[in-house]
Amino acid sequence: MQLPIPAKVKKFWDVWNLRVCILISLSLQAFLVMFASSRQRFRKAFLLFLIWGAYLLADWIAAVAIGLTTKGQDNDKSRNDDHTKGAYNQDISAFWASFLLLHLGGPDSITSFALEDNEFWVRHLFGLFLQAVAAAYSFYLTLPKNKLWPPTVLVFLVGIVKYAERTRALYLASLDRFGATVLPKPEPGPDYEETSTTYASRLIQVPIQAEMTAISSTSTAAGSSYDPDFDVEKINLEASNELNILQVAYKLFERFKGLIVGFFLSTKDRLLSRNLFLKITDYRCAFRLIENELSFMFNVLHTKVVVTRSRFGYALRGLSFCSLVGASMYFIHVEKKEFGRLELILTYALLSGAIVLDVISIIFKLFLSDMTLIVVQNSWTKYVPERFLKRTKWSNSVFQYNMIDYCLDESPKWLYKFARLIDVSGTLDKIKIMWFSSSDKVTEDLKKFIFDELKDKSDKAASLRDAVKASQQRGNYALSRCSNFATEIKLKWSIGEFQYTESLLLWHIATEICYLKMESSSSSSSSGENIASQRKHCKILSDYMFYLLIKHPNMMSTILGNWYVVFQDTSAEAKRFFIKHSIKDCSKALEKIISMKAKFRPAAVKGTKSKSVFFDACILAQQLQGLGDDRWEIMDRMWVELMCYAAVNCRPIIHAQQPSKGGELFTFTWLLMAHFGLGIQFSEQEEQAGTKMVAVK
Repeated sequence: MQLPIPAKVKKFWDVWNLRVCILISLSLQAFLVMFASSRQRFRKAFLLFLIWGAYLLADWIAAVAIGLTTKGQDNDKSRNDDHTKGAYNQDISAFWASFLLLHLGGPDSITSFALEDNEFWVRHLFGLFLQAVAAAYSFYLTLPKNKLWPPTVLVFLVGIVKYAERTRALYLASLDRFGATVLPKPEPGPDYEETSTTYASRLIQVPIQAEMTAISSTSTAAGSSYDPDFDVEKINLEASNELNILQVAYKLFERFKGLIVGFFLSTKDRLLSRNLFLKITDYRCAFRLIENELSFMFNVLHTKVVVTRSRFGYALRGLSFCSLVGASMYFIHVEKKEFGRLELILTYALLSGAIVLDVISIIFKLFLSDMTLIVVQNSWTKYVPERFLKRTKWSNSVFQYNMIDYCLDESPKWLYKFARLIDVSGTLDKIKIMWFSSSDKVTEDLKKFIFDELKDKSDKAASLRDAVKASQQRGNYALSRCSNFATEIKLKWSIGEFQYTESLLLWHIATEICYLKMESSSSSSSSGENIASQRKHCKILSDYMFYLLIKHPNMMSTILGNWYVVFQDTSAEAKRFFIKHSIKDCSKALEKIISMKAKFRPAAVKGTKSKSVFFDACILAQQLQGLGDDRWEIMDRMWVELMCYAAVNCRPIIHAQQPSKGGELFTFTWLLMAHFGLGIQFSEQEEQAGTKMVAVK
């Protein structure tokens, strides 16, 4: 049974389907060239949705259009059809098919939208073969009388090159292949049979001296941090020298990119990086290094930069551009009497669009790319605008949401009751979080505070064992730095008696209560600048970590525990409390919580059946209020430590996903910790080499 489609509609579709598809395909290419890389800098859901939609639609529409050109040429149509009736010339349709193959190659600024797309490189390789055959078949049907065969062949070859570049970029960015590139060259060492004979003869002659020499050489190799290509003493980082920062960031990326695939790094790399970052006095340099390093990660994983940045890649790009120009020149001078006006306009649009987009890619994505700037001479880079070098490469913002708002943001009530009835409350929660959450800038004071805290911790953790221990602190270190020992003992229950996620919820609610209390009191206006800054840090980090916990729990998958049980019990108790006292806004909630004066721990009053930490948080807030202004310094350090603990225990592949989504302060913290030598992905093998050798003896 066929749908009753009017004949006029069918005719309109037959006439315009290919032309509309070509226009849409060209528009999508232009959009992706201009805006695809902006997902590094912006976190707006609507923009990301547009880029994602354009990325998917670009492949689909180009493939469909190639099929339409072949289908149209299979029909027995005369070449002398009347173009005023909408028919198109077969020669020019074959020419269009070559452009569509070029569109399937995609722009240089995006080869994959997510890391998972890179794993489908085999599918793209198969697609390259099928679409090339389809475009070639479309061209074959026009032979031997095709007047446009020279430009068609030129554009066809450019399309093959572009599509092959994209497929290879996907292959190189796939985790298996990317991991293989991180591995050092195989080093079997000297021949064992030969060296063992020589070693035995030396032991007989001077056994003690040989043993000491061997151990000394092994220890020196393991512990030395000197590297002629990365001499820390010769590196002088200044926030104003963007090119120098870019070059150092690239060296760091090459050494630390193994973190992405979960590889353990050598002690030598740790020492080099730690010595460099301990030498840095300006936090802006450190954050700029991390920003550039994550930008390199984005370019390697999601663009064609690895494929095009080589002599062979530059040569192919030059030949491709010359081929497009040659095809345009040929078409301009060819006889066009048998071509319709609309066909000519569309063809000129394709030719000019291909050249313009290629020029943009060559200038901004190739010649002015970060990876090109680090290898050219300084004399050439003086012509690069300073504003271009200083461009931001991440959103510099964090999402914000808090527990009290989460419990109060349930309106209308009937909608949430209905969602629970049909078991879609989880989906509705995600929509609510996305709708009511906000975004806040990462202040310079906060960056400086994070940098200073990590630098202080790294300075005190000289050995790898101390560094691993320091990176696994989830609040104890922050409390140990209290000026009053009694304060440390008083607050230690909030860490020692709970799992990580329970402590996070506990401190989040307590922070919100303390923040709102001071904001509503008259003392907030008279508080010092330092106190105001600390309050702001606490609020930003508290709301940020709560947002990550409920919106992106995969970032904390290794340390979650029974977090959802704790969360749902806590939110249920908070909602019951607010409903009981007819509370509908944060100010009234605060007044009631403070006036209640919780005196007893919930476990002693209600038992241990419920996992809620709501009233535990109220007790913690009361204890913090009793510390006066000192509470903000303690809370400030506590939140940095809670974030660091989650960041270092997050799976590396999750961090690798963030640069393509506007970046996360969470990921910045993880990489900054790694560069300070704080982390769990460093190998102790080299440090223990001398000990193992003695044990064998």
